Amino acid sequence: MPEMIRPLQIAPDCHVIDWSISQLSDHIAADAESVKASTDGLVAAIGNFDGVHCGHRKLIDKAASHGAGLIPSVITFQPHPRRYFQPDLPGFGLVDDLDKMALLSDAGARRIIRLQFDDAMRQTTATDFMSRILPALGVRALYAGTDFAFGNQRGGGMAMLQEQGREYGIEAQAVELESSQDEIISSSRIRAAIARADMAEATQYLGRPYVISGIVAHGEKRGRTIGFPTANLLLGDYLVPPLGVYAISAALPDAPHQPIMHGVANIGIRPTVNGEMVRLEANLFDIDLDLYDRRINVYCLDFIRPEQKFENFDKLRHQIAQDVETARAFHAKQN
Repeated sequence: MPEMIRPLQIAPDCHVIDWSISQLSDHIAADAESVKASTDGLVAAIGNFDGVHCGHRKLIDKAASHGAGLIPSVITFQPHPRRYFQPDLPGFGLVDDLDKMALLSDAGARRIIRLQFDDAMRQTTATDFMSRILPALGVRALYAGTDFAFGNQRGGGMAMLQEQGREYGIEAQAVELESSQDEIISSSRIRAAIARADMAEATQYLGRPYVISGIVAHGEKRGRTIGFPTANLLLGDYLVPPLGVYAISAALPDAPHQPIMHGVANIGIRPTVNGEMVRLEANLFDIDLDLYDRRINVYCLDFIRPEQKFENFDKLRHQIAQDVETARAFHAKQN
């Protein structure tokens, strides 16, 4: 597991490009031939890539090994279509946008195209997406899972791309979905594992432990008054695992040579102090660093116990000390 835990950074030779359908349509309308001629040839894996799990990495690896002088790329969507169609849905993300870009880069993408999922995207027909949008992006070869669907009301799929894509200069390849124990590895399966605090299963299917990242915020600093200072993160659109205490490791993207840090974290509302907003509070062992306003990757490795309310701070301090020892013992077994 230690080799799975590292700072998440976008490779220097990987370029992230944001496009909307409206922008692409304007370019095409201005001069379709010059747009196509001036666009580098891409071999792209396409999908939402929520979590960038083992199945996603297999797909990207297939595209990256295509060769033919094409640039290994990924086409993905922002926001996730599920968020567009259900804006009030509770957090369900398996990765935030910065980590997603870093993981796609690590998987082999040298160009990442983020297509804005908006009304114009929703209304784009499958035929228009295949005949105009993909060629305008420079796509010459396209890889997707066998279940991939695109266009208004999911009107197109891989069969359509394989049958008609060559007319527009696109070679389409359908990739069998990765499976484990006779079940497809999917974001839904990973969410189910996290929802029951099975961090080992989530790690297996993600290809790394579940990571929650963000900027360390200034909290109420109660932890340091009882001898356990914490780095605090809000969870935003992340899928919230069962509230409780976890053994964690952490890395700093702005300091890739900083040794991986180990610790314990509470994910919850802090009922002892009548908290209301879910946050992650990480106590990092044997570390003397100013982490405020810095981005941190916190890997959730093992569930220790559910969150609970204590009668007073002495009992809370005693329990945290026990949690620290439990987490230290867990880390000792991993090394």
